[in-house]
Amino acid sequence: MTETQGTKYQVLARKYRPETFADLVGQDAMVRTLKNAFAADRIAQAFIMTGIRGTGKTTTARIIAKGMNCVRPDGTGGPTTEPCGQCEHCVAIMEGRHVDVMEMDAASRTGVGDIREIIDSVHYRAASARYKIYIIDEVHMLSTNAFNALLKTLEEPPAHVKFIFATTEIRKVPVTVLSRCQRFDLRRIEPEVMIALLQKIAGAERPRSPTTRWPLSRGPPKGRRAMRHRFLIRRSATGRGNHRRSGPRHAGPGRPGPRAGPVRHDPEGRRGRRAE
Repeated sequence: MTETQGTKYQVLARKYRPETFADLVGQDAMVRTLKNAFAADRIAQAFIMTGIRGTGKTTTARIIAKGMNCVRPDGTGGPTTEPCGQCEHCVAIMEGRHVDVMEMDAASRTGVGDIREIIDSVHYRAASARYKIYIIDEVHMLSTNAFNALLKTLEEPPAHVKFIFATTEIRKVPVTVLSRCQRFDLRRIEPEVMIALLQKIAGAERPRSPTTRWPLSRGPPKGRRAMRHRFLIRRSATGRGNHRRSGPRHAGPGRPGPRAGPVRHDPEGRRGRRAE
């Protein structure tokens, strides 16, 4: 069955997106803290996730939302760090269509009016889930007035409301907001851990071309220890397929040929003139 007849193609970053805390790689400290909080029934009223791009901040926020609202397939479950992924709440949250889990992009909705909509809606209980959860991505993009408008609700939210923020610029978030949130710094994935995960995914993908491989000979640079970045490299390599450049580069239409001869200084011009 082809992709057009069956399931549609998904980019690797979405296809292998973690769905449980056990799937989160390289974030052991955060997972352990959250498990202890859920076990002790001491779930914070607001979380803030920070880290470089592609480390899983929004994905982690959705997993937390799933854990808070999971009811198990039989409908009798409570908050858990091991969401089932099968109940109606888990499925709807991962598909981004749950009515009680609102995601807002603060990069495009930065004003007081956008925050006022949240403030006016927090007093109403969740329609079907246990908690009404607000996930605000790139929260540092909110205006100063928007942050100030949110402070009172963030400090004393109703018992059925939880906030989860994500940002790549934690320094731009006011201290008054940080003091009201439980902060998690998502770490860069260590090269050894990333390589092991990439090898596992590469085996599952079974690339058609033997030349289409992950760059596994060495670990990623320090600034690129994000899974999304490695998935982009993989997608680019798959797109190239078996094409490899061999031999010297030759002149073609629109491409100058190789230069020959030494460059001689021309005192009357700004550029060098080649010897004939």
